[in-house]
Amino acid sequence: MSDNLAKKVPPQNVDAEMYLIASILIDNQSFDKISSYKISHDDFFDERHRNIFKAILELRKMNKPVDIITLREILKSLGMLDKVGGSEYISSLIDKIPTTANIEYYSEIVKSKSMLRQLIYVSSDVISKSFSNPHDVKSLIDDAEKRIFDINQDLYTTSLSPIATVLSESINEILNTKNKQGELSGIPSGYPDLDEKTDGFQKSELIVIAARPSMGKTSFGLNLATNAALKFKKKIGVFSCEMSKSSLVRRMLCSEAQVNELFLKKGMFSKQDEDKLVRAAGKLYETTIIFDDTPNIPILELRSKARKMKKDYEVDLIIIDYLQLITVGDEMGKNAPRHEQIAYVSRSLKGLARDLNVPVIALAQLNRGLENRGDDSKPRLSDLKDSGSIEQDADVIIFIHKEQQKEEIQQMSRDVENREIIIGKNRNGPTDTIKMVFLRNFTKFQSVTKENFESP
Repeated sequence: MSDNLAKKVPPQNVDAEMYLIASILIDNQSFDKISSYKISHDDFFDERHRNIFKAILELRKMNKPVDIITLREILKSLGMLDKVGGSEYISSLIDKIPTTANIEYYSEIVKSKSMLRQLIYVSSDVISKSFSNPHDVKSLIDDAEKRIFDINQDLYTTSLSPIATVLSESINEILNTKNKQGELSGIPSGYPDLDEKTDGFQKSELIVIAARPSMGKTSFGLNLATNAALKFKKKIGVFSCEMSKSSLVRRMLCSEAQVNELFLKKGMFSKQDEDKLVRAAGKLYETTIIFDDTPNIPILELRSKARKMKKDYEVDLIIIDYLQLITVGDEMGKNAPRHEQIAYVSRSLKGLARDLNVPVIALAQLNRGLENRGDDSKPRLSDLKDSGSIEQDADVIIFIHKEQQKEEIQQMSRDVENREIIIGKNRNGPTDTIKMVFLRNFTKFQSVTKENFESP
């Protein structure tokens, strides 16, 4: 198979490469038409064209016009003029086409041929690794899927960037915020006090929401999903390792309609409750919330499905319930210590957030030790269960803490419980404690206002 592959000429279209370069030389403004194709000098098969386009990019970077004279001079200064065939070859390119009208068509051909060559390279490497390391199947599949996904998304994105490029992008972002008039830069949570501290959930960040059992982790996660989807039209992906998707949807319905979930399970609901559920269902029906309820999902499977969610549904936010129920496969070995497995999952989720460029919210359990501290029972970063690496990998860590019930709230309703939302870590903002209440019958978190206790 390798011998047959080596004898074949890789996909290429040298004529399209020539026409593309000639179009730019004839009309500099035509370069702007091909920006969406993200053409790089590496996309050219012919080495001469690769070097010529690299010189064109240098001229563009210096804000100089691109023509035969300037191109010849910069190629000479780079010591590449003879390598591209000299001035004669550059001049001959302009004679190839009479018009620049088809530059986008030429760009599409050049880019598609380049992607095919990359695909052949990745496939050949996967074949080689499949023969040399057949036991590590899951890791091999995950690596192959990611590399092919990268080709499809942006073939030549690189993490190596000079400060001049990054600085220019940063200044543009800062100037753009001036026109937003206080709008959040990230995905809103729907809770103003929390959004004020975080500026919303930011792209590429891993956010961990941790608590002991029965504190409302899942409810809080679903509230975030519902708020973002309903109020701000965001597309949400939800992975649940513990609850079924039907249970999650029922909880979301009851929370949005403010109908007692326990009564609903028993069939003890009124016509008024039924009307509220129908209205809530109608609103949720218009949202894009994608569920996966695979129990104890392996991390490689989760990453694969998350990439598919991003590709098929363009999700803006991913929520995972919960981190410690994600499993690892053969890539770590079956006997790896638990804290090492959780560390691997944590690093993988952070990598996933960066790969997909979306916020990833992972719910997590806290150690039992905090319950033995008496009055000093507020969660700390050291209370994160199984691994200190969660603390290192997460950009934001939020704890849900049940504080002592105040008498005035006890009198209002025995089904309303105080909660503290503690921002224990915030890489790009302040830490703080936010007061909320948990409407247990409706599995709904709300800010502390008197309206929380009025009849819905």
